[in-house]
Amino acid sequence: MTKPSQPWTMSLEDSVFALGAAARECQAAARAAAVTTSHYDLDRLRLLDGKVMRRRQAYTGEQEPHLAALSRIGQAQLQTKHQLERLYEETAQAYAHGANWAVRTVKAGEQPAHVVLKVDHVDDSYEFSASMPTLDLERFSQSVQLQAARRVYERCIVAGYEAEGIDRQAYISDHEAGEMHTALNIAAGLPDAAYAYGVLAEAALRWTLTNSVNRQ
Repeated sequence: MTKPSQPWTMSLEDSVFALGAAARECQAAARAAAVTTSHYDLDRLRLLDGKVMRRRQAYTGEQEPHLAALSRIGQAQLQTKHQLERLYEETAQAYAHGANWAVRTVKAGEQPAHVVLKVDHVDDSYEFSASMPTLDLERFSQSVQLQAARRVYERCIVAGYEAEGIDRQAYISDHEAGEMHTALNIAAGLPDAAYAYGVLAEAALRWTLTNSVNRQ
């Protein structure tokens, strides 16, 4: 028996929801990694003084095994933390841009069954524009919040570019170093800003489908 095909409206909603689910999984993993990494902060741990002598041909070296183990654990945890943070950023942006694309495409009269996102032809990573297209949804009850979330997200992107620009300078004054630090702090909020926008844009998609499309 052939399984009936799913209406395009439902599969499109599933597509956006899956992007959100992916971002939530990565968000949880990144936050868990941050907590785990903090447990191995050497400044917070009481190190034991015991030493061992590590001997090989023509050489004997001294090592504190407790410190060595904690250092290696910390390095591994920090590497994992950074990897998961990058993954969260990527999936959160995919959610935001995917939901935005879905709303704009439906409003243009098309019937996409799935979100379409561009990827790089070399490393297969997602390609995102530097700005988020505005969604004109005056009657949407969360329209104001949606536009505010878009501005926060774009501010994080701009801050990242500002920090990179200062960092590339041959000489950085104390004032510019302060500006770079401020910009980096703002840019660090990009994943959460993208995810917050994605949640609102997904709600906007449901509203758009309800009000603009005759469901099959």
